[in-house]
Amino acid sequence: MTCHVAIQLMCDYLEGRLSPLAERQVSKHVASCPDCMRILEAAEETLEIYFNADPMRLPHPTSA
Repeated sequence: MTCHVAIQLMCDYLEGRLSPLAERQVSKHVASCPDCMRILEAAEETLEIYFNADPMRLPHPTSA
């Protein structure tokens, strides 16, 4: 598996939507590729922040 393919599959990998074979292939690639490991870790951290963050309040527009 190439880095390009692994990165394309990462969202599905994180969401558990890959076939068992594809999941093993991505997992094996990431375990042997420091660059893809960093990308996967960043994606995991981003999702963790997104799903666990408090909703942001947007400021009300001021009338001029």
